[in-house]
Amino acid sequence: MESRADSQHRQLEDVAVMGAMITSLLNLDHILAAMMEMAIRSVRGEVGSIHLIEEGELRTKISWGVDDEVLELICHETGVDIAGWTLSTGKARIHNDLDAVHGDGGRVRSLISVPIAHQGEPIGVLIIINKENGEAFNAEDSVKLESLVRFAAVAIANAALMRDKLRQQKLQQELELASTIQKALLPNPSARFDGAVIEAVYQPAGQVGGDYFDVIPLSESEFVIIVGDVSNKGVPAALQMAAVRSAFRLEASGNRELAEIIDRLNSFICEQVMLTDNMFVSLVYARFDLKSKTCTYVNAGHIPPVQLHRDNEEICFLKTGGVILGQFPDFKYSSDSVNLAAGDRILFYTDGLNESTSPSGKLLGRERIHQLAVEHRNCRLTEFPHKLLKAAEQHRGEDNQEGRDDTTILVVEVK
Repeated sequence: MESRADSQHRQLEDVAVMGAMITSLLNLDHILAAMMEMAIRSVRGEVGSIHLIEEGELRTKISWGVDDEVLELICHETGVDIAGWTLSTGKARIHNDLDAVHGDGGRVRSLISVPIAHQGEPIGVLIIINKENGEAFNAEDSVKLESLVRFAAVAIANAALMRDKLRQQKLQQELELASTIQKALLPNPSARFDGAVIEAVYQPAGQVGGDYFDVIPLSESEFVIIVGDVSNKGVPAALQMAAVRSAFRLEASGNRELAEIIDRLNSFICEQVMLTDNMFVSLVYARFDLKSKTCTYVNAGHIPPVQLHRDNEEICFLKTGGVILGQFPDFKYSSDSVNLAAGDRILFYTDGLNESTSPSGKLLGRERIHQLAVEHRNCRLTEFPHKLLKAAEQHRGEDNQEGRDDTTILVVEVK
C-alpha cells in the first residue's frame, strides 16, 4: 500500500508538471504535441491521436502512428466511431479486446479514449492505442488522462483566444492601412478655382467606407465634381469605390458629352466592377464651367444636389440623369444644365446625412437638410458643411452607432 501511495504521489506530481508545461504554451501545435507526448508517456501507450472541433466538425489535429481509417473502424456498441461516441457522451471509454489492423500492418489491441472539454463544452477527444508489453488499460490510466486533458483544455482555449486576438490585430492593421490608402485617394477637402470655392467633409461609418467624392480640375475655370455612394459599408464598399474612382478619373478629361461618359462607365461598372446583384453605385457627375456660369450634370440614382441662392430662399434640385450605376448595362442616361449666379451654392451629399437615425428610429430626412441649408446659406463656406454634419450628429446622438452611415457633404460656391 505504501509503494502504491508513493506511485500515485509521483503520478500526481507528473500531472502537475504536465499541466504547468502545457498551460505555459500559447501555440496550439506546440500544445498538442506536448499533450500527445505526455499522454502516451503517462499511461505507457504506443501511439495516439488528438481530435478537435473545428467549424462544427471533429477533425484530427495530431496523429502519432495511427490512421484515421483505423479509428473509424473502431466503433462503440451503438455503431458510432469511438471518437464520435466519446465526444457526444462526454465519457471516457476503455477497450481491451480489439483486433484492428493498422495501415502499416500493426494491430490495435487496446484503446482508451477521453473527452476534452472546456467550461462544460466538449471541444475534442484524446485517444491512446496499445499499452506497452501488451498490458490492458485500466481505470487508473483513465484518471491520469482525464487530469491531463483538464489542463490541456485550458491551454487549447487560451491558444484559441490568442489566435483570435492576433487575427483581430492583423485585421485592425489592414483596416488602418486601407483607411490611409482611401484617404490618400480623396482630394483635398478645400479647393479654389477662378470664380469658385469648394469645401467638403467626409466621415466614414467605420475606418473605411463606400462614399466617394472627387474634384477633378480641367482648367483654371473648369472642373468636375463627383459624389457617389456604394450600396454597402466597410472594406467591400471601399474596394468597389476605388475601382469606380479610377474609371471616372480616366474619363473625366475627355471631350465626350456627359451622358455618353456615364453610359460608357455604367457598362464598364456592370461588367467589371459590380459583380454581385446586391451592389450598385448612386452618383452625381457635374461639370462646372465658370466662364459660361453653367453646371452640366448627370444624376445616376443619387440624392439630388441642391442649388441655393444667397439672396432668397429659392432652391432647385439637380434630378436629371437616370438609374443607379452597376445594374443596367444598356441604360441610356441624360444630362441637364443649370445657370450659376454669383453667391450660389450647390450642395452635394450622401444618404449618411439625411438618413441619420435617432435612438427612437426617426430619420433626419431630406426636408430638414434643405431647411438647414437655407438657414445657413449665408454663413462662411468653411463652416457650412460642418453645420449640417453637426445637425446630423445631434439628431443621431453620440452613442447611437447603429444610426450612423458613411457621410459626405460637398459644397461649391460661385464667387
